[in-house]
Amino acid sequence: MPFAAGMPDAMLLVARKLSTTFRGRGLLRRGGDVRALNEVSFSLAKNQTLGIVGESGSGKSTLLRVILRLTPYDSGNVAFDGAEVATLSGTALKDLRRRVQPVFQDPYATFNPRFSIGSSIGLGFELLGEHRRQGVREEVRRLLDDVGLDPDLERALPHELSGGQRQRAAIARALAVRPDLLLLDEPTSALDVSVQAQVLNLFKDLRRRYGFSLILVTHDLPVVGFMCDHLLVMKSGEVVERGATATVIGKPVSPYTRALIDSAPEVSGKKAQPAERQ
Repeated sequence: MPFAAGMPDAMLLVARKLSTTFRGRGLLRRGGDVRALNEVSFSLAKNQTLGIVGESGSGKSTLLRVILRLTPYDSGNVAFDGAEVATLSGTALKDLRRRVQPVFQDPYATFNPRFSIGSSIGLGFELLGEHRRQGVREEVRRLLDDVGLDPDLERALPHELSGGQRQRAAIARALAVRPDLLLLDEPTSALDVSVQAQVLNLFKDLRRRYGFSLILVTHDLPVVGFMCDHLLVMKSGEVVERGATATVIGKPVSPYTRALIDSAPEVSGKKAQPAERQ
């Protein structure tokens, strides 16, 4: 029973009653505390895909930051491959950061503007302890080819690439460390519509070849319908609906989910076309 409370420990990622509060700022804490996550529970098995949807401020991105241990949580727990994320340190924390890789909305922020694309991607192989210079270059070129880029772009600087090319390079950088889980935070929203479909198809193709699990945060229900097996719907830090994507979209129970579906111009994945080199 995926994405339900009382999940088995064999799952790749398990969150149980996860809560996070952002405290008001200043001596008087003007604005008050904000409950960003309120007892969020879900699980993700190996080779599964999970979409998380909701309006801005629903807690979607906060949840990803908690998984990455960039934002602390107040109560509950989140475990990756059986290990509590909050207790990891040293080698175990470094291993988490390798095995769980984010791909953000703005691909330009992923790269040091002074380093070539190939150099940035090559750093991933150093994390794996692979220091063979010629071998690393060959792997970088192979990864660029895998994500639909000309391998000769290894020499390019980030500003010399288009938005679609930078996002593909960001995907290559994430894959260089051989992750078990990719966390995608609105990965196509900054791209032109014509490029979005190409990148989404690329993710699906790479997942089949590399075998990673995937969590996709988005406000775009058509994207989730195309990409994800399972779906969480969040509102004000809480999960209001969960289940197989086709079931949630086809027979929503929550009025909030129904409102999201009604506001979506087209809830289907048919717009996506086969990926082409960009």
